[in-house]
Amino acid sequence: MDENLARELAQAAKVTGLTRAELMRQAIAFGLPTAVEALRKPSGRVTAVPPLPTKQARVLYGLEDDDRPQIGRWMGAQRFEVAD
Repeated sequence: MDENLARELAQAAKVTGLTRAELMRQAIAFGLPTAVEALRKPSGRVTAVPPLPTKQARVLYGLEDDDRPQIGRWMGAQRFEVAD
């Protein structure tokens, strides 16, 4: 425990009338849920939508993009300007 934290703990023990050990136990009990929430490892999922079944995903991702010509025409029709 660093010096500043030890000083804060001693001061808090005086204010509360608890021993340092009891104060640390109480602080952990009060703060543990918040600490776990803040420090938990990300699950890796960025959506609540369930993933496609493997067989279906292979079929869908194996299909050729059929909208590529339309997207090319749309992009070609966009107006691009360069600011001075």
